[in-house]
This record gives sequence, C-alpha cells and structure tokens, in this order.
Amino acid sequence: MNEKKRKKVTLENILGSLGWLMLAVTVLVVGLTVMTLNGVLHMPLFRNYLPIGISLFVGLLIWGMRFYFNARKYPSYMKYSIFSFVFALIQLIFLLSNVY
Repeated sequence: MNEKKRKKVTLENILGSLGWLMLAVTVLVVGLTVMTLNGVLHMPLFRNYLPIGISLFVGLLIWGMRFYFNARKYPSYMKYSIFSFVFALIQLIFLLSNVY
C-alpha cells in the first residue's frame, strides 16, 4: 500500500513538472514565432504556426492527464481534464487538417 502511494505521488510530480515545462516551452515557442514572423529573427522553423500548434497539443494532453490523475483526490478536477482533452482533440484536428 505504501508503494502505491509513492508511485502515485511520483506520477503526480512528474506530470506536474512536465505540465509546467510545456507551459514554458509554449511561451518560448510563441515568442520565437512572433519574432520570426515580424522579421526580428531569422529561424526557418518558426516561419509558420506549426510549432505553436504542436506545443499546445502536447501541453494540453499533459495537463489533461494531470487533472485526470488528480481527480481521484479532487473530483471537481474531472471537468478540467475533460476540457483539456477536448481542446487537445480540437488542436489535433487542426494539425491533421494542415491549418497552421
């Protein structure tokens, strides 16, 4: 029983850290994309909005998983998990439709 709690706490910590890391990555990608599109930087990778879409999709998936696992303790988090997964699905549809 004690090992299950340790694994759960570790999983929550990992998902929490990954969520905040993806937030920082998304902010960095948005900044680089804006600077590239305005001609401040010359980075071919950031000439379109594809990196923003990918980072949003991955970030929303991680946050959705984090809220889903935390919903065991806090049942109200289930709605946040559903919202995150729905927005990740919408983002995936846009990515697969080449809308970026």
